[in-house]
Amino acid sequence: MNPRSLIQRTCAVLALIALSVYLFYTGKGHTLLLDTNAITVNGRELRAPASATVSIDGQELDAPMGRAERAMVTVSGPGHRILIVDDADSGKKVEKSFTLPTFMDRALVSIPAILGGAPEELWVTAFVPPPLEDAPVERMQRQREDPAPGSDGQNAKGQTAEPPK
Repeated sequence: MNPRSLIQRTCAVLALIALSVYLFYTGKGHTLLLDTNAITVNGRELRAPASATVSIDGQELDAPMGRAERAMVTVSGPGHRILIVDDADSGKKVEKSFTLPTFMDRALVSIPAILGGAPEELWVTAFVPPPLEDAPVERMQRQREDPAPGSDGQNAKGQTAEPPK
């Protein structure tokens, strides 16, 4: 193999690696949870309007959002533009741009923070699902699976019961 072909092959491999990194970065999918729950910033409560139309990157949600609602949108790429129109009273329009970190799969976007002029760090946060609670149904299923004390011939202390004499 001569040095010229080695350089050509190396350049081709580096170009493919650079292309794959670029495509990963621009095509990375994110799930956005648009949240209208009230938040408190510096002792001031920010609330969402009673009804708001929200669109992300020109894609409008199916229905207007009310207070204390969440909507899910799937987007790709790092940079996004959100347009919020207050349908309730004033018809106020707010359009903002934000960037998502590459490895944030699920993000929570706070509509009241954007409308209330909160700092950009509070607009988008990583979504962490709440821990699953031990529901009563699950507890009942576990009780059915675990034998009750005494059902296998043993009493509650684990001693074998003797038949009466």
